[in-house]
Amino acid sequence: MDSPEFSAASEVRKIVFIDEQEFSYDLDDTDKTAFHVLICDDDKPIAAGRFFFDENNQPHIGRVAVLKEYRRSGVGRYLMEILEKTASEQGADYVTLGAQMRAAEFYSRVGYVPYGEPYFEEYCEHINMKKSL
Repeated sequence: MDSPEFSAASEVRKIVFIDEQEFSYDLDDTDKTAFHVLICDDDKPIAAGRFFFDENNQPHIGRVAVLKEYRRSGVGRYLMEILEKTASEQGADYVTLGAQMRAAEFYSRVGYVPYGEPYFEEYCEHINMKKSL
């Protein structure tokens, strides 16, 4: 977690989740054990996400963040492909995620299916989604 790459990924997440969306926190203990992905445009960090097995040993993708000016460019889809490949390489045959409702359509387009009831994390409505790999 002390690497320049993790610092860059953390900055992308801060811009998206704290500055833009006004969440009160982003970093957590999961960051210590997760596989992190950082995408750069030349040397500029533009997208980040993580893959981990949660406390129930369920494969999970989270903290998917793409800078605003790079959304709808294919970067998000590419980030998900890398995260899913990472999950598969770690033995997962499916992945889950908690999608903000405003992003659920994006996740549906890349193959995720909602399940369960919507819930709130801080002020933001989310839905669990799952994809077979």
